[in-house]
Amino acid sequence: VLSLALVGMFGYVGSAMAACPTGPTTAEGGAWTAKSVSPGSSVAIATPGLDGSECKLDAAIAGSLTGTATVSYTHAASEPSYRFQFLVNPDALGSFSLTDSVGVFRANASTPANGSSNALQVNLVAGSGGTRRVRFNAACNVPASSFRCTAATSTNLPAGVARIEGKLTFGAGAAGKLDVWVNAAAGSTEPATTLSISNLDNAAWAGVGQATLGLANPSVPYKNAHANQVVGFDRFDSRRQTYIGW
Repeated sequence: VLSLALVGMFGYVGSAMAACPTGPTTAEGGAWTAKSVSPGSSVAIATPGLDGSECKLDAAIAGSLTGTATVSYTHAASEPSYRFQFLVNPDALGSFSLTDSVGVFRANASTPANGSSNALQVNLVAGSGGTRRVRFNAACNVPASSFRCTAATSTNLPAGVARIEGKLTFGAGAAGKLDVWVNAAAGSTEPATTLSISNLDNAAWAGVGQATLGLANPSVPYKNAHANQVVGFDRFDSRRQTYIGW
């Protein structure tokens, strides 16, 4: 089933579905609020899914720095404690060069601050030997770094499907924090984090107002080498408090 495209409790995206929709948006039978697809790019529902599910979302962008292939869900209220999880399979991209990078998830703030509404962006970036890692770029009250705080996983993603989960908390000083789990072991008990970014001091951004999943913001090497190459997404879920797991 495609939990990626449904609205669960509290306006969050992430319940089960008996059959695949014709497209990801509500107008197409899905439950994402909207999609953004630049000329030459694509988003499409495809079968099968990434972990025994019925279907998945395939996204590909054209060879342009403005290439976009995303779906978005606008929450009914600002969410100052926001947990999210999704599956991504980037194998069709082939080898990554040292400067390849592309966004796969973004959490937009309900209140823009310091010139940006981007509360969190998750990117695929280069690992060693052509592999990939995951970089997290969070809004923070640090003018010297242009109000962005970043951290990347220290190990390469294995081939195949990756499971990415995060908890973004908004607050003053040390209360603002990002916790991340990448390919955590199965279970519903919260394990040790893969990485954390502390002291975000991100209260000015208030909370998450919109979630966006798919491909966007490619680097120049990415758009030159990976135009129209498909990345698969599945099992998007978001909650306020409890660890999602699997």
